[in-house]
Amino acid sequence: MIFRASISMALGKRRSTRRSLLALSCAMLLTLAYAVTVDAKILIVKSDNLSQYEAPIRSFTTATDDEVEIIDIQGSRERGERLLLKATTSGTVRGIFALGTQAAYLSKYVLPSVPMSFAMVLNWEHYEFASPTTGVSVEIPVDVLFTRFRLLLPRIKRIGLIHSERVSGQRLEAARRAAQSLGITLLEEKVRFAEDVPGAYRRIRNAIDALWMPTDPVVVSRDNFRYLAQRCAKDEVAFLAFSENFVRAGALLSISPDYGTMGSQAAVLLEKAIAAPNTPQEIQAPLGSSLVINAEVAKEIGVDLDAAMLGMADVVVGEE
Repeated sequence: MIFRASISMALGKRRSTRRSLLALSCAMLLTLAYAVTVDAKILIVKSDNLSQYEAPIRSFTTATDDEVEIIDIQGSRERGERLLLKATTSGTVRGIFALGTQAAYLSKYVLPSVPMSFAMVLNWEHYEFASPTTGVSVEIPVDVLFTRFRLLLPRIKRIGLIHSERVSGQRLEAARRAAQSLGITLLEEKVRFAEDVPGAYRRIRNAIDALWMPTDPVVVSRDNFRYLAQRCAKDEVAFLAFSENFVRAGALLSISPDYGTMGSQAAVLLEKAIAAPNTPQEIQAPLGSSLVINAEVAKEIGVDLDAAMLGMADVVVGEE
């Protein structure tokens, strides 16, 4: 009996020890998992300190549950590389939200395997971002643009388009299809260099009712914009731009992405990329848009801003 009691006591101590070790191991694993979760973060990388980035950053931060760290590379490749590498030493980087072309390109160059969602990247089709990459295009679909142009300005029958090879063939084809479906004549002038733009405009100015300016880095320079804004006003041609800044500077109107919506949309896309890093991700068109109209330019070129048109506008420059 004493022998059996001794065996039972020994077995009980062994089981107790095993339970203690198991409990300790579980506690260590939970602690480690908690540490990894706490240290994990999302990097918000912006190309420069631009006011346009503020709204998408706010909405992205609101939409994500992760800790975020904001990196401003200030247009410097050396600064960007240094700050991105430094960010990896202070915790696990789950994903990147990149704002602007330079931020997106540099983020993928330094951290190619980290899932990235981008926004406000002009002509993203020209950049071969390594997977996993997703994002929100800065461009409203052309059929949506032209439909709204026609709704706002029913008198438009002929739209001029000055572009370089930097505008994707897909977007040009979409513009041609949209114009044809709406009964609009699209008059195209292709240029190679920025200094070719004034001559291209002069060739079509007498044959167009409106001039559409897409996001083309060759065509859209400060001097070209100033020239086109002045000539369109003089020729009573509706100048259709792609951002509020250009409307404030002299274009008639713009239909641009809603930057706040863009940030929350990018957050959802990034979570999908993180959850399925080996699955090809899509680049989405922006879900929201903003209509900005310049009332002074409208008056100058003879466009009547009726109550319906003003009611559709998010911002009316000159009547704010």
